[in-house]
Amino acid sequence: MKKQKIIAIVSPLAIASILAPIATISVQCGSKALPKDLEVYKQFQSFINTTHGRKTGNLNNFKKESLEAEFNADGSLKAHKGIKLPAGKELTSEVLQPYYPLEDANVDKKVNIYGSYRAFQYLRKTIADMGYKDHTGNIIKYPKQNKVEATAITAETGTRIANLEDGEKTITVYSDDQPIVKEMKEHIKKDGFISQGFLYQLGGTKGQVINTNNIGTNIVVTINPSEKVTKTKDGKTLEVKDFYIVSHFDSTNNVGPKGVSWGATDNGSGVSVNLSLLKYFSDPKNRDNLGVRLHLVFVDAEEIGVMGSQAFVEQFLISNIQGNKETNELLASSLGMINMDTVSGGDKMYVHSPNTKQDPNLGSASGNLSTTIRDQLHSLSKLRSQKLNDSAQELEIHPQFSPTQYGAGETGDWSDHFPFYNKAKLPVAYIESTNFAIFSKTGSYDGYAQTTNPKAWVLKNGKNMQLVKRTLNGGLLEVYDWPEGITRKDIAIAGDIWHSDLDTNKWVDENLGARFYRQLDTVLETLKTFLVSMWEIGDDGNGTPIINYTI
Repeated sequence: MKKQKIIAIVSPLAIASILAPIATISVQCGSKALPKDLEVYKQFQSFINTTHGRKTGNLNNFKKESLEAEFNADGSLKAHKGIKLPAGKELTSEVLQPYYPLEDANVDKKVNIYGSYRAFQYLRKTIADMGYKDHTGNIIKYPKQNKVEATAITAETGTRIANLEDGEKTITVYSDDQPIVKEMKEHIKKDGFISQGFLYQLGGTKGQVINTNNIGTNIVVTINPSEKVTKTKDGKTLEVKDFYIVSHFDSTNNVGPKGVSWGATDNGSGVSVNLSLLKYFSDPKNRDNLGVRLHLVFVDAEEIGVMGSQAFVEQFLISNIQGNKETNELLASSLGMINMDTVSGGDKMYVHSPNTKQDPNLGSASGNLSTTIRDQLHSLSKLRSQKLNDSAQELEIHPQFSPTQYGAGETGDWSDHFPFYNKAKLPVAYIESTNFAIFSKTGSYDGYAQTTNPKAWVLKNGKNMQLVKRTLNGGLLEVYDWPEGITRKDIAIAGDIWHSDLDTNKWVDENLGARFYRQLDTVLETLKTFLVSMWEIGDDGNGTPIINYTI
């Protein structure tokens, strides 16, 4: 998860000229009794306890002697050019396995960072154990490593480089004419899963340290509707559309001095919901209510530039219009995408659509900016919350707290929804748990602070901090500010559980308790409802049955 640049700031209480009556607030985490019978609890605990922190990049995953890398005298990176390959060998998972230092499946609780490659291996095994067929097989192939020269990094035959940020960040995928691409595109329509290997570059040749040919691996699980949905009375098969629910499985740590984040909220939460969906649909009878070809995509390397989702879109969903026809059949059949990034752990649960303001500080406002999926998820969750008489079950639309901030229900481009709406031009929604009413360390009310819980506000002297509540717009809105006199330099952790030393299942269980898992379950049940309600059997006006969709 990426956010805005942090600026020098002080509490609004120190500068506001007119304030409503002020009251300090405190938060209780709710029931300590953890709902261990919930599928989301089981999936979350298993994933986090087996993978721990999941930093991406070759330096965090493979033995140093296996890397074509140079280091400075102080141990800092001078240049990294990829994996040292044995003569005549291609880059595959078979070649990588001896370079991977964690051959023992046992987990050492004292190790905080295991890397994203371990998480990929865990997911691959877990999904297969649920009964999903592995179409890729035991050997995952990666594109040929790029050629690194003094002033340029160029693609080898059969691969192509896609620039992301002025050439300093790139991804490398297969050229469209390669047999492996045809094979993946055939398998992506079938029940089961594929593993997509790609490469990415973090530094270029413009004065930055070269850090290229990093290994990334996505997993794409496909679930087709049952024949009860797709087969007509006369034996014909109805055409179904494609839909994507995406969660990144890597993590990072850049808040707090210890560097012990296990990525529990960000994004063990999203991964555990998607795994729970897979468990649900592993029962064939539950596919009787599915009307789309559902793709649950687990992407690598989100934290350093949404590399995994960029690679997926570049390989499978780039438009190729010839005449007036879209020749990319998968893209032409695609309805939209839901991004699952930190779906639990904050004070509130939200559902967003992309930013529409032409302001570079708020991220891209280019592509498909539709609110359709967002609005449907919000409405369904609201109906569900009313039926349960529990307002906490609602995926809210956040209000706009100031003229220069995100519009109501909108958010930035820092997560995996970005390439889907910006490049693939698909409608998207983004489910996130945070609190837009908190004045964050970026100097705005932008959702970067997840909670008012004082245990997530840690001063550099080790003490916890309580926020101060005030009202806006005649009392219609409540916001939470820092105590007067507190500045950014006083705070070690500013309510941002993600990326911090707090983001472990131990901290979550002790400080958020059952509410964290109820949020996960709310998201899971809302997604199930959405998938059931987004389609119905109709006809084309001539008596021929078709599937109609709400998107």
